[in-house]
Amino acid sequence: MKNNLFFLFTITSICICCRHNNDKNSSQWIDFVEFREGNIPLIIVAPHGGDLKPQWIENRDCKGSVITKDLYTLDIAFQVENELKNNGYQPYIVYAKIHRIKLDLNRSLETSHCEDDTSNELWQLFHDQIFNYRQEIISKFNRGLLIDFHGHGHPIQRIELGYLLKSDMLRELSNDVSVVPYSETSISSLIENHPKNKQLGDLLFGDDALGSLLSKNGFPTVPSSTDRAPKSGEPFFSGGTNTREYGSKYQNGVDAIQLELNRNGLRQDNEDRERFSRVFAKILIDYMKIHYSDVFPSN
Repeated sequence: MKNNLFFLFTITSICICCRHNNDKNSSQWIDFVEFREGNIPLIIVAPHGGDLKPQWIENRDCKGSVITKDLYTLDIAFQVENELKNNGYQPYIVYAKIHRIKLDLNRSLETSHCEDDTSNELWQLFHDQIFNYRQEIISKFNRGLLIDFHGHGHPIQRIELGYLLKSDMLRELSNDVSVVPYSETSISSLIENHPKNKQLGDLLFGDDALGSLLSKNGFPTVPSSTDRAPKSGEPFFSGGTNTREYGSKYQNGVDAIQLELNRNGLRQDNEDRERFSRVFAKILIDYMKIHYSDVFPSN
């Protein structure tokens, strides 16, 4: 099933690329994005931190549109990238500089705007780049990881990690790790290819789960070993379009985790942002060395 879905996704992307991806069309949008090729099997994506509001693109004012910027998430992504570079690691980078009021790049093309198709080529450019970097990582490293940076405004000040598992699924898994198949997650490829045979419960609640590593370093996170699942009624983001389309639920190779950062003590102040970026870069290196040790290059 995964292979069939991946085939359809690939063919669709190739067809759209052929229609849109040319130098003339791409050049007019280059100021609204930032891309960099990496030397490790890690993609950092930041779709909601941009400031640019071109007047010739209509505002997203249709019903249900979320138009607020994920405050300082692009700044943090830049800082994490720089910390990784200081350690000899260059992740693949896909940043959006356009404001979310104009275009939402964590949505499907059809729902990324409000019937103003002016920005379709920018949406395509952004998503083609993620797809192309994903394919390059598979070709060079065989597998890898994508982290999608976001910021939430929920009242509980903790990081939320999205693996495409909703709150009720995490609560079920916290009691019985066999109740939800790993194939429902955006990290199924990691479980199938883990060098130490870690299972879903280990990667959500174990000592070296991403959430547990964050919590141990002073950044409360759900799911983790200390906070396994949101309680009933607590808001939680389980992962959006980027996590679903470029993770490994439907195709093997690259896993994806949505990183939802709280504001207080993390995004609000420059000192907090710098501290988190330093710590998270180190956590990412440790995480990759533990869970992707067979493909993560040593420096």
